[in-house]
Amino acid sequence: MAAQLVVALLALTSLGAASELDCKELVKPLVLDSHSPIYGKWVLHVGSWDQHGLRSDLVSVKSSWVEMSPSSDSGVITIHWADRLYEDKCLQGVANATISGMTSHAKFNINGHTSYHDGKYYETCSDCLLSEDTTVLPDGKSKGRYLFLFTRTGTLEPSELETFKKQAECLKFLPEFHFLGTDLCPEDKETATPAAENTENNQTDVQPTAK
Repeated sequence: MAAQLVVALLALTSLGAASELDCKELVKPLVLDSHSPIYGKWVLHVGSWDQHGLRSDLVSVKSSWVEMSPSSDSGVITIHWADRLYEDKCLQGVANATISGMTSHAKFNINGHTSYHDGKYYETCSDCLLSEDTTVLPDGKSKGRYLFLFTRTGTLEPSELETFKKQAECLKFLPEFHFLGTDLCPEDKETATPAAENTENNQTDVQPTAK
């Protein structure tokens, strides 16, 4: 019996070590710099959240895209975004985000409401963008996190989706997912809400769907 107990404990230890190793391989942060692979236009394919109260905001979105590009200011990127809501209403705007190391900070103005976010990005499938978005309250406390997987086309291979689900588990997100369509809002940069000005005291991320 004692020998069987030792074998069982060793097996559990091995499983725990393997699980930890898998997460280290699955969740590798991207360094954000002037050659960052986050630039370009991205279509949101699937999102998850770490608190049940965040679900309602994300599931109200039918489709979403973001376009990120470097600005003339070092360490600042420009984000154009558009969300199509289920009542077939389009919301879109433009914002600036500061980047430092592996984190982005931005402030969005959506329908007169200011939204603050901190963003992190991770290695993922080819032509994909994996973003962790933390919604920050005005007092600096976190409201919760979203995990977004964007692609260039809005489509995803089944194996890539399974990898995303494992990454979400590693990052301690709930096993709940919202899948979005590709009926995108048209680009209309001329009428987009102007970028909110970033300051050292008011910083936040790049994903408009995490409001």
